[in-house]
Amino acid sequence: MRAWIGCLMTATLLLCTAIAQQPSAGQKVTQPKTSAPKEGKQVAQPKTSESKEGQKATTQKPAQPKPPQKPAAKQPTAKQAPAKQPAAAKFTPPQLPTLPDPNKVVATVNGEPIRASELMRATYDWFGASALEEIIMERIIEQEARKQKVSVKPEEVEARYKQQLQNAEANMPPGMSLEDFLRRNMFPPSRLYARVRAQLLAEKLAEKRINLDDFIEYSEIVVRIQGANPEEQEKNAPAAEAKAQEAYQKIGEGLDFAEAAKQYSEDPFTKDRGGKKGWQHKRFLTPDIRQQLEKLKPGQVSPPFRTLAGYIIVRLERTGSQAQGDERQQLRQQAVQMELGEYMRDLQSKAKITNTIVKPLTPEQMMGGPPRPTPRPPAGRPPQPPRPPQSPRQPEQPKQPEQQQPSKEQPQPKPEAKP
Repeated sequence: MRAWIGCLMTATLLLCTAIAQQPSAGQKVTQPKTSAPKEGKQVAQPKTSESKEGQKATTQKPAQPKPPQKPAAKQPTAKQAPAKQPAAAKFTPPQLPTLPDPNKVVATVNGEPIRASELMRATYDWFGASALEEIIMERIIEQEARKQKVSVKPEEVEARYKQQLQNAEANMPPGMSLEDFLRRNMFPPSRLYARVRAQLLAEKLAEKRINLDDFIEYSEIVVRIQGANPEEQEKNAPAAEAKAQEAYQKIGEGLDFAEAAKQYSEDPFTKDRGGKKGWQHKRFLTPDIRQQLEKLKPGQVSPPFRTLAGYIIVRLERTGSQAQGDERQQLRQQAVQMELGEYMRDLQSKAKITNTIVKPLTPEQMMGGPPRPTPRPPAGRPPQPPRPPQSPRQPEQPKQPEQQQPSKEQPQPKPEAKP
């Protein structure tokens, strides 16, 4: 019995120890399900050691997602690589090509060759004069730009050049390449680029000479003088003057100029908009209106004055220097274009030019194109020989002798009729 009781005591002690070890045993039971029975013991052993180092393992796991962030940061660099490709293909300005080999065959007609030497001779003879004059004008602009230290950026020339190409593409017939279209219109890329660059330089040179205050914005009140002839107009002039003086007096008393224009002005084009004329260049104004406006400051009103159109009252609104934004830019561009032609004539007249192909054009001939015989007729009108076919007197003179000749010759046919 004692031995059995001892066995029971030992069994109970083993049970107690087994119960106390149930959590560790529970872990061992769950792990073999995912691993082989032999390897389960090996895997279970390091996991018991991980109980102390579990926190270190957990701290190392968040460090693992950081490495994938570095390649994510490298992705934009991979995207920027294709963006650098167009920058690598920089724009190269078109230039004149080298002369070809004179013996090079440039075309054939039924097997018969046309060589480059023949083409160069024909080009020199047929188009040499116009091409040389264009090169001379470009050289004048470049020299003046260097003298005044004026330059254009390559980006500006490239932008204008590409804009011209787009305009050419819009007018290009279907089935034709852009280069062929340009060459057929006598503007190959090299000439177009040189023209664009010279144009930009000339515009910047002319811009230094313009004055925006030559543009003025004004309003007007027009009172017509009624009458079909000068005598009737003189009779009706006092009535028109009285009406204009009344409008001027009302404006002095505080009536808004726009309202006065709607009440008194007889100009159908400006009456409904308060007499406003918009921006005008002094060059295109009549002398009487320009003189009155030059006396005024913005906001001032002139007294009535008589013109061919009637009695007029003007109010100066603004000068060109007071314009802002796009409006100011438009005025500047318009002023440059107006100044450009005169400025180019001045530069050409001051330059010392020698031309062995054709005689250099004068500034007047440059504006009107090649010399024409049109200015000669006024000097040749008095004498009749220069215009024999157009003069009506010459046909009348032969008619008179023709009437006399038949009278003398009549007796001759009569004897021929008798036999």
